[in-house]
Amino acid sequence: MKKKRKSRKKIIIFSVIIIVLFAFVLLRKNANKAAAGFVLVKTAIAEKETLITSVLADGNILAEEEKAIKADLAGIVKDVYVKSGDLVLEGDKIYSIEKSVYEDSLEKARLSLKEARANRENMMETYKNQQRINALKMEEAEKNLEIALLSYEQQKTELEERKSKMEEELEEIKRNLEKAESRLRDSEYLYEKNAISQNTLKEAEELYDELSRKYTSLKTDLGLFIEKTMPNALELAQLKIDNASNQLDYLKASLAFDSISEKDLELAELRVINLEREVERLQNDLTKAVTYAPMAGTLINIDIKTGDSVLEGATVGKIADLSSYIAEVFVDEIDINKIKTGQEVKITSDSFAEELEGVVEFIAPGGTLLGNITKYRTEVRIKDDMGVVRPGMFVNAEIITNIREDVITVPSLAIMGDEEKYVFVVEDGKAVKRNIETGLKGLSKVEIEGVEPGEKIIIGPFTTLKVLEDGTAVMDMEL
Repeated sequence: MKKKRKSRKKIIIFSVIIIVLFAFVLLRKNANKAAAGFVLVKTAIAEKETLITSVLADGNILAEEEKAIKADLAGIVKDVYVKSGDLVLEGDKIYSIEKSVYEDSLEKARLSLKEARANRENMMETYKNQQRINALKMEEAEKNLEIALLSYEQQKTELEERKSKMEEELEEIKRNLEKAESRLRDSEYLYEKNAISQNTLKEAEELYDELSRKYTSLKTDLGLFIEKTMPNALELAQLKIDNASNQLDYLKASLAFDSISEKDLELAELRVINLEREVERLQNDLTKAVTYAPMAGTLINIDIKTGDSVLEGATVGKIADLSSYIAEVFVDEIDINKIKTGQEVKITSDSFAEELEGVVEFIAPGGTLLGNITKYRTEVRIKDDMGVVRPGMFVNAEIITNIREDVITVPSLAIMGDEEKYVFVVEDGKAVKRNIETGLKGLSKVEIEGVEPGEKIIIGPFTTLKVLEDGTAVMDMEL
């Protein structure tokens, strides 16, 4: 054992010496080149090739069609008829729950429904007998109210007619008074001119005074009639209406308190309806005591066993059609606008050696926050799974966003300039600045126009490239 350890140490020491000597020779070689007046650079050859751009994403394998098995009814699991991995047909039994609790509840609900129906019939019979007597009482009270209302309207009409008559009489006296006043003025004038006797003037004065008294008296009577007589008479008529209305309300209240009302019948009917619905619901629940497969496929998992308690709506398993798969991957928000349905996808995984092909079929319209990054769920249909995929496998996806054939490309490290792009081409041992136009950008290469295939392009070192000047003598580090 000690000899083996000493031999291993010797090998390590010898390897270190070789590496140091190699580095020393390389440094001397480069130093000699630099000393000869050349700038050392790295180069690459401009090539005509097919340039592919892509977006990377990762996610998991899912069956293209799968459905959750949900508990239709809460309860205790009685029997489980399948296990994970089983092939099932739509409608096959999955599991059942204890239904004795639901059977007991159904029996109680049926008894309550029977009692409610009997109570409703008794109330309806009683209601029919009392209804005739109550109807007569109500008819009399309603008739009294109707008479009071008619009396009010009649009284109001008579008062309005009397008021109108008094107003007409007052207007007539007013016109006569105006005529008497005019006659009196004329008589006074004529008397001053000795055209009429004093008796004639006196007659005119007496007529005017009499009409004036009548006008004042009737005007006073009209005012009293409008201000007192009419309101008092209408108020009395209204009191009769209120009294009849109160008697009707009292009768309604007493009848409602002492007898079965339509509301009571409605409540009795409502109780019957509710219990009928309860019986129907419990009968329906009993049909859910057995849960069936929602589709044909493979049972991916079943998370229950006999004796477990399940809640209504809980997911207890999953069934999937394993004849076709999709990869559910999440694309970063900075790349999502490059992705379109129909794009080709390369799928790889540590779980299998094959590279699978797929097609983008769906892109979620909204993002999902994963950590602090917004990503978009994207579904990729796998063309041929080659029998190597299973639901849940983690996969990497390379989504091909663009393909350009027969284009000139250079490493992206060679591209210089912010607004005007350029590269340095090696011509006769010198760096020659060449303006270019860039096109499609790949992960490491860029499509350009302005150089020819086979030309040698300077790609580094970056510290040298950023200060390199047109016409500088250069030498490739690798020579």
